[in-house]
Amino acid sequence: MSVGVFYRAPGEVVWQSDYYRISCVLTDIRGTKQSDDGPVEEYQLRSGEIAFRPSDRKLWSDLSGGRFIQILQSRETYDNLVPELVRGGTVHFEPQDAFSDPLISQIGATLAKEIDGGFLDGILADALNTALAVQVTRRFADQSMLMLEPSNGLSRERLRRVRDYIEAHLDYRLTLTDLAGVACLSPYHFSRSFKQAIGVGPQRYVMQRRLERAKTLMRRTNEPLAEIAQRVGFADQSHLTSIFRRETGVTPGRYRAALA
Repeated sequence: MSVGVFYRAPGEVVWQSDYYRISCVLTDIRGTKQSDDGPVEEYQLRSGEIAFRPSDRKLWSDLSGGRFIQILQSRETYDNLVPELVRGGTVHFEPQDAFSDPLISQIGATLAKEIDGGFLDGILADALNTALAVQVTRRFADQSMLMLEPSNGLSRERLRRVRDYIEAHLDYRLTLTDLAGVACLSPYHFSRSFKQAIGVGPQRYVMQRRLERAKTLMRRTNEPLAEIAQRVGFADQSHLTSIFRRETGVTPGRYRAALA
């Protein structure tokens, strides 16, 4: 998945890509468009609306310009997910413009905020990418063909393996795909099954374990906070400080000083 906030300059643009594209519009945009070899049509997107385009579909547009969050998703994301959501494993995706979807808008805003803050957790990115693909697939799938939410597929042994793996790799850039592989489940099934078993999602669980490990190191060692941050999987000391203060209400420095 690739995410960014872009300003579209006025004028003509031709778009065609191997990726699925979701655009969350931030300012009103208007003009004309032509999808594939269809007719040229008037085009208007209002702030808060969404445009979706599947892979390999051509779009020509001549627009007034404006800002939007652009999310590009790989074909593999959908190829792997659709058979788990839809009986028969087939969905016909079509371009769709100017629609509202609160969940897609929320995910887009969350991604933009995380990137703007300088830190995008790998597990969170994977989970949001999957959630987006699920929501898009449900828009286009025959509702009678949708399969039920997965039941808990995490046995005690699988859950123990995942938790042990997390403890042994807190200093790694863990991904949802990594953890799902340890559990021998797909990312889609694993994310839901893990939350059913633990009560929180994989990303929050890993963050909590990193914070607890950081607290332990602050109590038991005199290591600089920058080294502790790296040892428990945060990008740097600033990242540790931001998350620590958000979750505990104090900075790591003040927490450590209170232990003295």
